[in-house]
Amino acid sequence: MALLCALIPVIGSARLALAENEAGDQEAAGEVLELEISEFDRDHWSFQPIERPPLPAVERSGWPSTAVDFFILRRLEKRSLAPQPAADRATLLRRVKFDLLGLPPTVEELERFEADKSPLAYERLVDRFLSSPGYAERWAQHWLDLARFAETDGFEHDKVRKGAWRYRQWVVDALNQDMPYDQFVRLQLAGDLVGSEDSIATMFCMAGPDMPDINEQDLRRHDKLNEIASTVGASLLGLQMHCAQCHDHKYDPISQADFYRLRGIFESAVPPLKRDRHVTELASYSDPIVPRLYGRGELSNAGPRLKPRPPRIASSDEPLSQFDNKNPRVALADWLFLPENPLTGRVIANRIWQHHFGKSLCENPSDFGVIADGPSHEMLLDWLAVELRQSGWNLKRLHRIILLSSTYRQASHVGFDGSDQQRETLRHAIENDPENEWYSRFPRRRLEGEIIRDALLSVSGQLNRSYGGQSVLPPLPDELVSTLLKGQWKSSEDPEDHVRRSIYVFARRNLRYPIFDAFDRPDAGASCARRDRSTTAIQSLHLLNSELAFDAARKFRDRLERETAGKDDAELLKHAFRLAFARLPTEDELGKCRELLAGEADRREALLIVCAGLLNASEFIYLD
Repeated sequence: MALLCALIPVIGSARLALAENEAGDQEAAGEVLELEISEFDRDHWSFQPIERPPLPAVERSGWPSTAVDFFILRRLEKRSLAPQPAADRATLLRRVKFDLLGLPPTVEELERFEADKSPLAYERLVDRFLSSPGYAERWAQHWLDLARFAETDGFEHDKVRKGAWRYRQWVVDALNQDMPYDQFVRLQLAGDLVGSEDSIATMFCMAGPDMPDINEQDLRRHDKLNEIASTVGASLLGLQMHCAQCHDHKYDPISQADFYRLRGIFESAVPPLKRDRHVTELASYSDPIVPRLYGRGELSNAGPRLKPRPPRIASSDEPLSQFDNKNPRVALADWLFLPENPLTGRVIANRIWQHHFGKSLCENPSDFGVIADGPSHEMLLDWLAVELRQSGWNLKRLHRIILLSSTYRQASHVGFDGSDQQRETLRHAIENDPENEWYSRFPRRRLEGEIIRDALLSVSGQLNRSYGGQSVLPPLPDELVSTLLKGQWKSSEDPEDHVRRSIYVFARRNLRYPIFDAFDRPDAGASCARRDRSTTAIQSLHLLNSELAFDAARKFRDRLERETAGKDDAELLKHAFRLAFARLPTEDELGKCRELLAGEADRREALLIVCAGLLNASEFIYLD
């Protein structure tokens, strides 16, 4: 025992506890040794109970538009910073449409918004976009990243999972129906037990990579269950549970027994696996499987039996003592949304904020543990989490509060016609808040690869807005097809399918669609809370030379000629800039483009160069 105690890091006043026989009437296979959860452990910010904080006092009382602004402005004023003025209408329209729908604004939308002088014009715009089917086609991908969704197994053979697209479509439909977040999660954990539909939603649990043809099927199941527990911990609780597969977590108060208790919730829903069999949904099986702790995480080292339970640190003892072992997945879904659980609300509120501002209030959206930095605005995060819970877990309501805030509507830069005072305010903000940690301006960010593709297709007039259905396979370059096994990428026969929205493009684990790959789409090997943001020569080359980009430039040219027939070059170019950037060209831009059109013998070729230039501009792929 002395040796064991010496090997276990004791945090604060935590004590080594000998757990009671957790197997109930089952025969115990050993004893569970783990540290008790101490008051020191619970003192960490993310494990503290959530209460709605009062709105802080601010000096600029006329600036806040929603509760969000009081928390942001308070931090700015404490640092002698001032918020930026609101972005102009064209910038704001482009920002909110890409943010909510993942598409550039149309010229008609721009004209209508600029002409609407009502103080409620922006509010009506936000409501219209939130009710559009495009909202879910944009926001579903954020969740699919967390769910490590793909339609193939991965590994060497990367076999197709027939029907996997149904889970993607379920997510899209659920978001468009404004399904409350608690119901959204409940169906993905236990839809076969509580839903009126079938178990499509439970593909969330089984969406990770798999190797059906492995010889050791017991090991395959063991790894699959470990992966489910890790994904649930990271995506729903913001806890890196996978660290405890082999040993107690070195820093967070999560024991190895905590990991296998969480895994035990899913034991009887994942059947013994068979070679070459794809298992994509959870189901309840008549023969219950008793959860165990596995020493060092090894299948061959089965230890004490355990009762299915969520991690102890995430709530008080009372809810855990009432946990229903007969229906553990239903009990987990219930427990996640208890008022005593401090993590679920904080985690999803933080993710919503992250995707509106390009960064989260916490350093790592899927790690609320003791090593990760705490939130930059802890009271704001708690206010958002409480608001979400008290609204019945209504996600669109939270979107609306954030989008209508003055914080979100700030300018990211000073325009050509900005005043010297505005430039000085921005210079001071950049100098004293270089990382924009305090939101002294709107954070400029690059669009994701899927949205860049959709923007190329939209501006060039090609985008097929058909909703839902099976995934499509646009053509790939021959050199990429040659790297695949025979028949692994057979382009869809209907050319209209080649220009559907990116959310419907077939998601192969071992080969991402080229523009998605170039612009940092995750490989779906694990839950991804925050995408990488690389800047590479390949990205520029792709937009310059790929068939997708060059064909978009040709179609963009054709569209301009068609829609400005009979008008002069100035009108054509103004139309081009409004389509590409939601603004008119400056006099300098207009002059240079007109010179190019006039100086080339082949006017259509010159216009193609102009179109390609606009689609390759950083302004096209960045959001201000």
